[in-house]
Amino acid sequence: MKTCHNLSVGVGSFILCCTMFAACVNHISEEGKDVNNGDIPLKFVADIHEIMNTRVANNSFEEGDEVGLFALAGTTTMQEERYADNLHFVRSSTGEFVSDESVYYPDDGVTLNLISYYPYQKSGVAMGESSMQVTVATTQNKPDDYSHSDFLVASKKEVLASKDAVALTYNHQFFRMKIVLVPGEGENIEEILSVKPTLSVSGFYTKAIYDFQKKTFFAYSEEKDITPAGEWEIKDGRLVGKELILIPQETTVGYQYITLEAAGKLYTSLLPLTFQLESGKQRELEITFVSAEDILMSEMNGEIGDWEGTEVDHTESVILHKYIDVSELTFEKSNVYKVMHSGKQVAEICKEYLVTPDFSSQAIVAYPMKEDDSVNLSQGIVAQLLGKSGKVNGGSVSWNMEDHSLTYVNGTLLARNNVYVLADGTISLSVAMADDALSVLALEDVVRDVRGGVIHNYPLVKIGTQYWMRSNLEASLYVDGSSIARLDTVAANTTGYLLSDTGYYFYTANVALSAKILPTHWSIPDWEDWNILKDYLKGEASLLKSGNWLPLKPGEQVQPATNLSGFNAVPVGMCVGAFQADYEKKHLAYWTLDNTNTAIDTKVFYMKSDTNIIEESNAGVDTKAFAIRCIRK
Repeated sequence: MKTCHNLSVGVGSFILCCTMFAACVNHISEEGKDVNNGDIPLKFVADIHEIMNTRVANNSFEEGDEVGLFALAGTTTMQEERYADNLHFVRSSTGEFVSDESVYYPDDGVTLNLISYYPYQKSGVAMGESSMQVTVATTQNKPDDYSHSDFLVASKKEVLASKDAVALTYNHQFFRMKIVLVPGEGENIEEILSVKPTLSVSGFYTKAIYDFQKKTFFAYSEEKDITPAGEWEIKDGRLVGKELILIPQETTVGYQYITLEAAGKLYTSLLPLTFQLESGKQRELEITFVSAEDILMSEMNGEIGDWEGTEVDHTESVILHKYIDVSELTFEKSNVYKVMHSGKQVAEICKEYLVTPDFSSQAIVAYPMKEDDSVNLSQGIVAQLLGKSGKVNGGSVSWNMEDHSLTYVNGTLLARNNVYVLADGTISLSVAMADDALSVLALEDVVRDVRGGVIHNYPLVKIGTQYWMRSNLEASLYVDGSSIARLDTVAANTTGYLLSDTGYYFYTANVALSAKILPTHWSIPDWEDWNILKDYLKGEASLLKSGNWLPLKPGEQVQPATNLSGFNAVPVGMCVGAFQADYEKKHLAYWTLDNTNTAIDTKVFYMKSDTNIIEESNAGVDTKAFAIRCIRK
């Protein structure tokens, strides 16, 4: 253990008195080293805002609860040497917080800045850093897991030596949601309680990094379903008692949702556009329950209390049918939808471009899932061939993952809107009374790219056997949250990005090769990837192009840009030295890896306005910057 600034190691126990709620952290001291001991021990009295009791009933700790303390001397920061580092305390049977070692004030009059948190983590904060990982439990229905999901932080600056205990006030850093059921017309609240409705919340990250100096969250991870805490009880004609704690994070409309199961029936509420998870705040989701209907009306209300928040948001629940109506899928935010049942993906629906020996057409295709939870691309079924009339729908789609070829069997049905997922996992476009169809929900599948405290959503598109981002990478941070240098020009060995006046991103070769630039499971394509795409589309650049392409020179011809593949290749241009405005709306190039996947190839993927051919262009790694388009690996 380390010691600094005349830190003294005591023999007895260090007592933390707690009236309502407390949190404190570990310590630093070095055993066996002679020090000048101060004679005034540090003591703390801690509380949390009065009526909120997420930790336990009556806002009090239980025996065995662990808390701790950081102490910083003078003007030092968390990233520098600490007077006390992650000092560990445990609540005793008498209600005291006890440590095996006591800490005394510095004997030279230096003030201390105190930082405290709950729940205690043995790993604390690494030296030279100011952040640590925090977590909410997925099983918050277990009392211990729920209490350890409540992350609190207290701080006190310029504390002088005093025999009086220092008062610390702890603030909630996470967000709390309460869920309430209200009986609709004709419903009986006692009967609703008798069926014991269950809840799960989906689409939220359960881990993040918290920076004690910046007081921010970043590096979100582990998106999992969460089971709320509490037991239902009737109060003022409503079912109350269910609540959960979430890490503050950006929400994505149509992505996060709440599933209610009552009497064997599933109901789903998507969160509204205005719904925000802010640190220390809370919301109440009020769901009107009508058992005879497939839809539940819901309302998000702010709640006045010591968890701050007075805002009111409104939303409506989504009908959870035993089919997906593809006519209601917009494919605006993604060409790929996940079909969900009870929080698990059971199918995928894509708007994709089918190329067969007899015809080529956009289509809406549904695929089942394999036992390993991956999409089974060998058993697709066409719900609709877009732009085709007559009995041509219902065809089977089978992709060979080895040679990336398509085997297509013609359909004999009229266009179908409803897609069913049966209990055995198969896809059907019609069901009989005896068929066991699952209650399902379609959610747009996007790439949620976490960089620092920002979550950027990229749409997906499936082309043949490949999954691509439907837009170019737009990142000014690496995935670890560190900044990418913004440049005005490209020169040899420069590392950074350039931004056009119209907001398009271009990256130098060093950035493209960095292991920190790409989201997990995504890659910069190599020529094998591009060639698979080119071969499937028979080399037609028009199928990839979108947006307004201008002639290279006045009066020259511009080739079509149909974007039937959904790739969305906008002519963003490129940087040669600096950004060249003259290339914009005429050219497009993407960085490409060589066949080793460890270096930039001498050629880049390239298209221009005067030809319908997918081409190559010289990479020029020392003088050029290009856009990045990612492929899922």
